[in-house]
Amino acid sequence: MKQLIIDSVNQFVIQSEFNRMVNTNSPYYDQPLVKFAAAHDPLFEEYKQIIGPFHLTPREAFEMEYGKGSFHEGTVISVVLPISEAIRKSNRVQKEFASKEWALLRTFGDEFFIDSLSNHIVNLLKNSGFKSLDPSRSEQFKIFAKTEVGIASNWSERHVAYVAGQGSFSLNDGFISEKGMAVRMMSVVTDAILPTDVRPAKHHTENCLFCNNGTCGACIKRCPAGAITKKGHDKYKCYEFTYSEEGRQRAVAWGCEYQYGSGCGLCQTKVPCEFNNPVLNAKSQFQ
Repeated sequence: MKQLIIDSVNQFVIQSEFNRMVNTNSPYYDQPLVKFAAAHDPLFEEYKQIIGPFHLTPREAFEMEYGKGSFHEGTVISVVLPISEAIRKSNRVQKEFASKEWALLRTFGDEFFIDSLSNHIVNLLKNSGFKSLDPSRSEQFKIFAKTEVGIASNWSERHVAYVAGQGSFSLNDGFISEKGMAVRMMSVVTDAILPTDVRPAKHHTENCLFCNNGTCGACIKRCPAGAITKKGHDKYKCYEFTYSEEGRQRAVAWGCEYQYGSGCGLCQTKVPCEFNNPVLNAKSQFQ
């Protein structure tokens, strides 16, 4: 079943008409990374202290959808979607705001395509006799404007990806996978019990050059909002810039949806961690 899911997700990403940019027919996303975490992994419970008590465990997310006592054991499927070279390249040259291609990704890739991929995985599991849901796309999903960790949701795709062994966090609060930081993530909770993947990171910022050994910091210079410093990432400054009225109007002019804005992503492009794990690459150079 695990390999069936991986193969099906790969095929969907390659073939889906939703994974095609307007007018160019080039993809929003390249071949995905699919990994699996045990729903009872202790880290999910620890997130209630790390993020906040509002953050759902897989059991809580499942039972909010299917009823109390409906979940016994299961798996969380994490999918990392690497943003295509064409979109990343367009954003590398930007210095003040996102490229048109990045803005189109925000509406048609981040929302429309990932919605379709989510439905595909849920239906695949349903047809195999299992219940499942995508917590980020359920009615229970919430974003909180002010918490002890800043803006936060009750289901963090980055934190789910970390549990599944997809990579680690970075100075700018992004997530550095083996395909880099210029990625998007989604996940599904299911009552199917599937083999899980190893979590290789020994520390939650292991893949970040700056956090790992004090070098780099390229994302600091790339941020047009001044939201990233050596001390970390100011979520409020970032949000205000990313969802500014100017950015929203620019997105609309390019054919995007107003509510999703144009995004930014400058700190995810033209940096060493854009499309790979820079710490792993640095180590391999000396082996």
